[in-house]
Amino acid sequence: MSREGRASGLRPDQIQLLLPLGTAVSLSLAGDSTLYAVLSNQAEVVGISLAAVGVLLGANRLIRIPGNPLAGVLNDRLGRRRLFLLGLFLGMLSTLAYGWAYGFWPMLAARLLWGTAWALINVGGYTMVLDRSTAADRGRMTGFYQTSYMLGLSLSPIIGGALTDALGFRPAVRICALITGVGLVIALLFLPETRQQEAGPPAGGGSRRSRLTAKAVLHNLRGMDRQVWAVAFLYLVIFLVSNGVLMSTISLYLAQRWGTSISLGSLVVGVSSVAGAMLSMRAALGVVAGPLAGSVSDRLRDRWPVAAVALLITLAGFVLLTQRVSVLLAFAAVMLVASGAGALIAVLAALVGDRVGGDRPGVAMGALATAGDIGSAMGPLLGYALAVRMDLRWVYLLCAVILVFGLVIALRQTQARRGSVIR
Repeated sequence: MSREGRASGLRPDQIQLLLPLGTAVSLSLAGDSTLYAVLSNQAEVVGISLAAVGVLLGANRLIRIPGNPLAGVLNDRLGRRRLFLLGLFLGMLSTLAYGWAYGFWPMLAARLLWGTAWALINVGGYTMVLDRSTAADRGRMTGFYQTSYMLGLSLSPIIGGALTDALGFRPAVRICALITGVGLVIALLFLPETRQQEAGPPAGGGSRRSRLTAKAVLHNLRGMDRQVWAVAFLYLVIFLVSNGVLMSTISLYLAQRWGTSISLGSLVVGVSSVAGAMLSMRAALGVVAGPLAGSVSDRLRDRWPVAAVALLITLAGFVLLTQRVSVLLAFAAVMLVASGAGALIAVLAALVGDRVGGDRPGVAMGALATAGDIGSAMGPLLGYALAVRMDLRWVYLLCAVILVFGLVIALRQTQARRGSVIR
């Protein structure tokens, strides 16, 4: 097999990785995605205030800000598979905890446990993708991995929302824990280790390499390419506005506009179910957008124009949400955001892979994941802090302004790299 890989299609070893990896990642999101769909409407059941909802939805990401770089260093030093399996196990435990926790502090502990779990799952998953990809197929690999993530986001909210409406919150999240457990079993049986063993001892001696101090983590982060940090900033922006603000406030947005139920012709549907459906369709479009954008960026051999188009599509969705629109147009706006965000996330991950190659991929993906988690953690806090003072349309306008800055960065990179090719 040539170093460049195949220009069309995925290799058998890539498919053998993506199938168990993607399935496990998708199933691991069941509990977390359900919370986003229903927690604002189940606050009394859980014993928390509405103001605490934003804190809890963002708390898991706060712990991942230091956790992702550490997970990246661990992946580079200890391998990928066992850390990924540990993450799945912790994810199952955290979802079980949602089923019995009552009050702010027990729920906070469960959310912090999930944050630790997802750091191991997500950083490990992306690192394994970089292990098995080349510049010729990295866009497709990251796109298909993104498909798995989006499948989890598309199925989990609608299933969790429907289960909550039918059975109640606590039985619903216990079923979600079982779903995550299925993913753990699949990964345990079929997921390969992708880390290549080093031929000799690391520079500086093995004893130093085994030390995981804060100084060592910061040293690895300072060594990252400057363009990786530019990509990480855009990653922060897209997660702030999409996975942060929009995902956490969509249920509240619907309630502000239409109350506890929404009439769709002769059918009256609860807000939890409509929010779950919107989040599911949002993620379902990401399933298509990620691989498509990744494939296009592979063929163009320049990913920045694709990133710019993705940002423009996301911007259009938020501009539409600033208007007093019908339910159908609100749905269309969420779909625009979904398409743009799904495409951009896949392309940005491929850009990082292009820059680092096989040099500390875990550290690079840890830095990227940290940027996304900073944005995602800020999103619910910002959204709910402003929502108690103003209409959510103004919050979405702020998101649109932030996206304009991101679009300027992507366009400048496109101009600077015009005529160049992916190395």
